[in-house]
Amino acid sequence: MKRKNVILLISVFAVLAIVTMLLSSIGSNVSNNLVLNNQGAQLEVTNSYGVSRDLEGDHSISIGNPSNTIIEYASMTCPHCSDFHNETFPKIKSDLIDTGKVKYIFRDFPLDQYAMAGTLIANCVSDDRYFDVINVLLKTQKKWMQSGYQGLLSIAKNFGLSISEVEVCLSDEKLIKLIESNMSIATNSFGINGTPSVFVNGKKISSLDYQEMLDEIK
Repeated sequence: MKRKNVILLISVFAVLAIVTMLLSSIGSNVSNNLVLNNQGAQLEVTNSYGVSRDLEGDHSISIGNPSNTIIEYASMTCPHCSDFHNETFPKIKSDLIDTGKVKYIFRDFPLDQYAMAGTLIANCVSDDRYFDVINVLLKTQKKWMQSGYQGLLSIAKNFGLSISEVEVCLSDEKLIKLIESNMSIATNSFGINGTPSVFVNGKKISSLDYQEMLDEIK
């Protein structure tokens, strides 16, 4: 093998090793944060007052100025989130968002290191492609999770991020702290300790049933 190719391989493996270490670090931070969140959940917060207010880090889709709001808290590795996204969200999109009846707000609630890494990658692409990344992560959840960080790197690459850009993204302390802060607010103020959690006009929908959501639409 030529010396140039050997050096290239060594560089690639070195970067992958750094990304792996970053994922491990993220995993430790997420675990600690979940412990704090679960401690807050023991308070059994049931009042979701204020859940509909704008939060830094919100991502939304809407047409015009809808009078209704649906908020979803989700984790990229949560199988129920994948089911909800693939089975129920298309109805919400076609019937409620695209018709200008609902403003849809998506809030990150990563439950493990891979969910956090996927969330960070989604936030590191351009704003107008955030939902494209979320869509791929949830639709192909089983596939990329089998490959772990390599699956995430492949998705990031497809959205134009280089390995070095992913490395910078996964070590973005400001973004990580924002996500963790929003998770703390979700748990301690809105009683959220699992995903998916969905609110329609400030009311939590316990069954995640589409008809129940429709019943809350003005």
